[in-house]
Amino acid sequence: MNKFLLSLNIVLLLAVGFLFYLYFDYIHSDQHRIKQAEAAVSNSFKIAYFDSDSLQNQYTLYKEAREYLRNKEAQVQQELNAKKNEYITKVKEYNQKGPTMSQADQSAFQQVLLKMQNDFEEKKQELGQDMQSEQMRKLLEVKTRIQQFLRNYCKDKGYAYVFASDENDYLYYKDTVRNITPDIVRLLNEDYKNTKNK
Repeated sequence: MNKFLLSLNIVLLLAVGFLFYLYFDYIHSDQHRIKQAEAAVSNSFKIAYFDSDSLQNQYTLYKEAREYLRNKEAQVQQELNAKKNEYITKVKEYNQKGPTMSQADQSAFQQVLLKMQNDFEEKKQELGQDMQSEQMRKLLEVKTRIQQFLRNYCKDKGYAYVFASDENDYLYYKDTVRNITPDIVRLLNEDYKNTKNK
């Protein structure tokens, strides 16, 4: 009976040892598979960013759009200043002639001044709205062009996401290895130069 119990204990001990071997082998191979899966995901899920301030300062289309908007704003301001000066001239004329004018002439002159002031305010509002819509249109054109470029660029380079970064962004850490600004600026300018020459 002792021999039987001893052999049974040895068999049970070997079975427990075998089960421990299988368990640790499973965990080790599972960890290996997890590492392989993580490596595959990290290789297929590439993220990059570009510095939007640098892009604005170096991308030719953006600089041209900004210059166009600056000139347009100067034209608007010039037109408004001309209207304002016209109004100021009329006020000076009223102040000079005021004491010698009859009550009816003064009333008519005040109506003219009021109409000029209202016209100025309406023109200012109209030009401001036109300027704002022109600004949105130009900047949307630039943004659309960048997005179209990035679609092809990301397919070639394998990026899943590309973020724009500036001093007001929510990215608290940026690895400079992932900064693709110089490459994007160079390629965007080449693309724009090619389409401009056509």
